[in-house]
Amino acid sequence: MILHPLPSRVNQRADQLAKYLALRGHNIHLVLWDVPYPITWKNVKYNFANSLKYNFEKKGNVNVHKVRRLPFFFPLINKPLFRSQLKKMYKKYDINVVVSESYINEAEPPEGPALFYDFVDDHEAYAKFYGSFLYRIAFKILNVHKSVTNQIKRSKAVVSVSDMLKDYAKKYNKNSFKLTNGVESWPLNHNFNPDEYNFGKHSLVYVSGFDHWSNLPNLLHAVNSARKKIPDIQLILVGDGFQIPEGKKIVEELGLEKNVKFFGKIKDRKKLFKIIQGCNVCLNLSEKNPRQDSASSVKIFEYSALCKPIISTRLSEIEKLNFSNVIFYDEGDNKHLINAILKSFKKKIDKNKVKRFVQKYTWEEIAKQFEEIIYKFK
Repeated sequence: MILHPLPSRVNQRADQLAKYLALRGHNIHLVLWDVPYPITWKNVKYNFANSLKYNFEKKGNVNVHKVRRLPFFFPLINKPLFRSQLKKMYKKYDINVVVSESYINEAEPPEGPALFYDFVDDHEAYAKFYGSFLYRIAFKILNVHKSVTNQIKRSKAVVSVSDMLKDYAKKYNKNSFKLTNGVESWPLNHNFNPDEYNFGKHSLVYVSGFDHWSNLPNLLHAVNSARKKIPDIQLILVGDGFQIPEGKKIVEELGLEKNVKFFGKIKDRKKLFKIIQGCNVCLNLSEKNPRQDSASSVKIFEYSALCKPIISTRLSEIEKLNFSNVIFYDEGDNKHLINAILKSFKKKIDKNKVKRFVQKYTWEEIAKQFEEIIYKFK
């Protein structure tokens, strides 16, 4: 059984682990629930109509359960309701292992099967650096710190995506291991049609949620400066987020309409890779702070699977990967970003070398290593 951290958002790790552990012969049950935010009229209507309904479907080899909950955060009811449903599933499906990425008290797994905590994010750092006033209140109501540490202590072993998270987990559980995020294997050897998406010789692509950390305004000003030397420069932005409206305003102010394209969020993974393949350089511009340093960027693996040059801030986990296709820049100085952009279009990539590195980080390989940890400690 695998418990999603936030089912309403895209979560490559939980979904990919479920998929590839199932392909390795395991009977996998993926547990989802309706998350009551962002608070929009559409979400509120959906949650009040559907949150208390149970739903089951088969996705490939994975059994997907959407469990019942109130259509808002309310631990006094949602926590026992969640635990009751999972206990019934433990018995009905003979569950002997639970892999949890959950971090709120409403979705802590009850005692029973062997627990393995998959530590994917520093939620406390997120609240500190990015959380709004309401977010921090919810953070306390949902008792995130206690929920995470309790699960780490209870676990047979803890798997973390970064050294920072692994070291944190080791304070509570000596069986602490690191397994980064990864990428599907199919893009490594896929023959893409070069005519389907081709944004030109001087094209950059940035795939992001464009949240607080994305550095989009700085990027747009850097592209505007680089345009003086490279008039045909193209910036392809893939994703949604609160910085997009601000970004569109900056594009208009700087007269970048011919140089910047907004694609919005793309859920189709094959289309996403086609768009990335159609660009020459990829961007990973997350601001540097303890939260981002403790993360494992999926984008780095996705970009590298296509053997693209990458411009990135100096995030700890990316530096440790030591991928030869990455160009680092110092976030505090936009001149460094401009120079990195100009340099990136001339960078030569040893594609065979990059592919050899990336093959160690496919989801198939990560699922295999996760399986080995489970067998060792369950």
